[in-house]
Amino acid sequence: MSTEMLIDTAANHLLAAYPPGKLIDLPDDLPLNDVPTAYAIQARISSALGTHSGWKLGGIVKGEVPRYSRLLAEWSQASPGRFVRNDFHRVYLEPELAVVLGAAIPARKAPYTLAEIAPNVASLHAAIELVDSRFIAWPEVPPLWQLADGLSHGAFVLGSGVPAGDLTQMKNATYCMSLDDEVVLSGCGNHPGGDPAELLVAMVNDRIRRDGEGFVAGEVITTGTFDGVVEMLAGQRVHLDFAGIGEAEVRVD
Repeated sequence: MSTEMLIDTAANHLLAAYPPGKLIDLPDDLPLNDVPTAYAIQARISSALGTHSGWKLGGIVKGEVPRYSRLLAEWSQASPGRFVRNDFHRVYLEPELAVVLGAAIPARKAPYTLAEIAPNVASLHAAIELVDSRFIAWPEVPPLWQLADGLSHGAFVLGSGVPAGDLTQMKNATYCMSLDDEVVLSGCGNHPGGDPAELLVAMVNDRIRRDGEGFVAGEVITTGTFDGVVEMLAGQRVHLDFAGIGEAEVRVD
């Protein structure tokens, strides 16, 4: 099977699995063996699904370059967000910090530093990612197939925020997530990938190196969960507070 045929076949399988389509098994007959092909499948899917509005980081392993996938305008809301449960196979929540770019970050050969990127970030926000997957086996999905499947992205809610400054406040941010007024996740810093600001820099440089394209003003980049995932059921409401940064809410009907 040619690489192009693999990309087409995998993308079509995954697109058909979005609700109201049914969950699918891992396609063992498709030999997905490298990161570039997984990104190519992901790009084919995101272009078919909607309008690109930013990026999410995911599948983060400390010390490694974070992987990333697209955010879509059609599945992104400002807080308070509201979604319909039947539009997802499952809904899990992640407490995150997101940035909004106030200026473009052009492609260039030399890697960017945090000191160069921070002035181009307009604001820092509390954010909630709704996690979903098109695979029956989730979360036991091989990393390359998770990458192809948009890093298990479902939807996104951007909360309130503050001017970004030098982004140093991201590393030790204090957060509390409540589900129907019961605290389900809380902590101070200890992002599993390390400093979210440094993850942002690594992602920007990797994407420019990989695609030869920069970033435009207005794009949102959310930097991954601080503390795992929490399941959300229909009828529930979640509130997230990042102290001194912002708050976000979402409910699923």
